[in-house]
Amino acid sequence: MQKSLRRMDWILVGVLVALAACSCASLYSYALARNYPIHGLRAEWLKQAIFEALGLVIMVVTAVFLDYRTLRKVRWPLYALTTLLLLVVLKMPAVNGARAWIPLGGGFQLQPSELAKVSMIVLVANYMSKVEESEHPQYGLRHVPALALMLLVPFALTIIEPALGQALVMFAIFMTMYIIFTNRTYLTLLTLALLGLVVVCGIGLEHPTQSAHFVNNVLVKHHLLQSYQADRILTWLDPNYDLQHTGYNVHWAQIAIGSGQVFGEGWLNGTMTGNVPNQDTDYIFSLIGDEFGFVGGSVLVFLFLILVYRLVKVAASAQDPFGVYVAIGFVGMFAFQVFENIGMDVYLSPSTGITLPFISYGGTSVLVNYLCVGIVLSISLRQKRLRFA
Repeated sequence: MQKSLRRMDWILVGVLVALAACSCASLYSYALARNYPIHGLRAEWLKQAIFEALGLVIMVVTAVFLDYRTLRKVRWPLYALTTLLLLVVLKMPAVNGARAWIPLGGGFQLQPSELAKVSMIVLVANYMSKVEESEHPQYGLRHVPALALMLLVPFALTIIEPALGQALVMFAIFMTMYIIFTNRTYLTLLTLALLGLVVVCGIGLEHPTQSAHFVNNVLVKHHLLQSYQADRILTWLDPNYDLQHTGYNVHWAQIAIGSGQVFGEGWLNGTMTGNVPNQDTDYIFSLIGDEFGFVGGSVLVFLFLILVYRLVKVAASAQDPFGVYVAIGFVGMFAFQVFENIGMDVYLSPSTGITLPFISYGGTSVLVNYLCVGIVLSISLRQKRLRFA
């Protein structure tokens, strides 16, 4: 155990501690501004501190005592369990229009879609590693149906909740892993497809009126999108679209970020702290931008870049395909969530209800995030070091 602790990536641990401190400080400021409890177990910031501390313990225990390769042996039970939980949650009462949480009592809730992301990564990584470990690996389109089915089950059940943001994270994870899995020919095709998507989005932003007509008269009319999903896209295409309803949250989040200017209003002194809806979860970056300004927001982004870099470093040095694909899956998960959450606050992406990892208030999401990092650290600790005579 001592050897494992000595080899632990303490830079990564330090980054997570810094993110946890930022989260608790932001939620404390939010609670003061909203006149929420700041003492006792009813205080959000204190519950978050407990989740962060517990998460750090889970991360270290997972890294030291769990051999990540054992996940291959339990991949199907894990996948079946999370699928069952995704079915159970559909029978739960709706919260904010979505059946995404299972009440556990004592004010605690379980979000199955968070666990489903982990089980999907393990299952897909096992399939991809088996292909790579075969005597004559072939990376053609023959693998797409099986891989797509592994994604489709949790993706579809999450869409039904509905939790579009979590479903998009699953898709981003899958695409990240598949890009690494595929050969150069298919990588080129995927790159061209992504560039095409960027071009389409750019055209849509340049012509918001025509884009709104297409969304409403084609996508919504033919039931390809729900009306609330279409409204979020239209708000992204045209920031002035429905400022009193659909665009209200994003509009005030952007004002909060702008009010912080370069150095911010100062901790506990944010002029917009507590005035942005869901500022403790989806729009917590607006609070950080308000109180700590451009500099504070940049520091936070830099911390996330270090986090992703350390995870990529583990994936690049992993000595077995399963370790590579598991680590890459978590890289895709964190990278997409950070980009989407911060992006929706500054109109870079549509609002999808994705939380900011390690920062937004939450129980299941925080603990699962630390579990994921613990699994990656387990991969790192079990790499054989080369010894030279």
